[in-house]
Amino acid sequence: MKIDKHAYGEDYSKNRNEKIVKIASVAVCLLLIFVIGILAWVLPQPTYSEYEKRDLNQMPEFSLESLFKGEYTLGIELAYADTFTFRESFVKLQSWMEDMRGIHIDGAQIYGPVPGTTGDEIPPASSESSSEQESEPSVNPSSGSESIPENPVSSESSSVPETSSEPEQPVVDDGEQGETVAGIFVYKGIAFELFGGSKSAAEYYASVVNKYGDAFGSGVQVYNMVIPKHAELYDFPRKYQNISNSEKDSIDYIYSMLDSDVKTVDAYSVLAAHKDEYLYFNTDHHWTGLGAYYAYTAFMDAAGLSYYDYDYYTKHTIEGFLGTLYSGTNMAKALEENPDSVEWCEFPVANKTYQYNKGDLQNYFSSSVMHGYASGPYSYGVFLGGDYPLTIIKTNVNNGRKLVIIKESYGNAPATFIAAGFEETYVVDERYYDGNLVELVESRGITDVLIINNCAAANTKFHIANIESLLTQSYSGAIAYPED
Repeated sequence: MKIDKHAYGEDYSKNRNEKIVKIASVAVCLLLIFVIGILAWVLPQPTYSEYEKRDLNQMPEFSLESLFKGEYTLGIELAYADTFTFRESFVKLQSWMEDMRGIHIDGAQIYGPVPGTTGDEIPPASSESSSEQESEPSVNPSSGSESIPENPVSSESSSVPETSSEPEQPVVDDGEQGETVAGIFVYKGIAFELFGGSKSAAEYYASVVNKYGDAFGSGVQVYNMVIPKHAELYDFPRKYQNISNSEKDSIDYIYSMLDSDVKTVDAYSVLAAHKDEYLYFNTDHHWTGLGAYYAYTAFMDAAGLSYYDYDYYTKHTIEGFLGTLYSGTNMAKALEENPDSVEWCEFPVANKTYQYNKGDLQNYFSSSVMHGYASGPYSYGVFLGGDYPLTIIKTNVNNGRKLVIIKESYGNAPATFIAAGFEETYVVDERYYDGNLVELVESRGITDVLIINNCAAANTKFHIANIESLLTQSYSGAIAYPED
């Protein structure tokens, strides 16, 4: 058999070239991995992702205990993944690809699961509201020597220049800890949290609120306010109206189970009456200052106190706010093109404000009710500066009323309005406060206690358990209170 040496040589040469290309490709990939890995260690490590609106994991501190538990190596893995070279660019690319492959119908897109039936649904509300209550008509309050001009509540806001930023930033609330969120629905450039809720969670919440009424007796008035979220009050087209469960049914069911010594605050009705106004953010899970203002008026009516007309306040605006739902949808382009503005009102009475850092109730520092330097993803932090375990606001209002507000982040905004009607207000974040509520109420001469939650938190057992534990938990050491 005759062998064609030329053909054999060509095959040999071809095979050799293919091997060289493969080896070179592997070498280039290994080199890129090596170079990127080195860069990840030697380049400055970012601590915050502006694009994702969150703090990044940092390198953990070494200890033998953390090493043996596997926490140290896990911490390294998380830190490396968060600070990987060019990671921000990759995240943006992923966001673009997710947006491209999503299903868009009539300008709507769904991220995450849609609520369904579970067998633990809240029973439908009756035709009549179960949250009826007596309220006294509002009169104009007096703040020191100032008198408030008589005028009706107005939804119009004045336009004033925004304030300059200061170098520090308020405490961040990521808005995701423990909340029951069945999904995020984006429609016409607005993000909505879809509500699930459950009968058992609503019953648990009501039972805990009743424990507060039992704990304080007739000497302290307990109030409960459950706030509807954006999807509940938005006028969706008919085909989308059943995409989220009824928050009104949940609120009415909770209120129907509260004891008679607990006063319910009907924030739902006043918000529904103004639902065409800018009550909720487009890109964040919180409500706006205007929405919080309307709820404030409902509470002051329930408490038998007067409130300020919205036109009375001096207002400021923070522009370009992209919030938690923007990051929760992998930075959806539709939301990026529809950023929020945060309007905030100057506190109307003279005050001294103090705050405590997490885990330390033995030291307090002078602060302010409003934090006008808030900006960017921190913009909602203009209200109280964020989520401190305890904020104390002392005013020159001499009416003998002292209030405790128990809240998650939704309570920050209304607290900045409500506190102007009380001599002293103690704002307690149920997630971070280590002290005992009974002790606080008794030692500070509290006359009123308000438990305020958004409807999702009121149906989330994490938050409910926190509120319950405040009645029995104890703090190691004496809590330091400012004495003016």
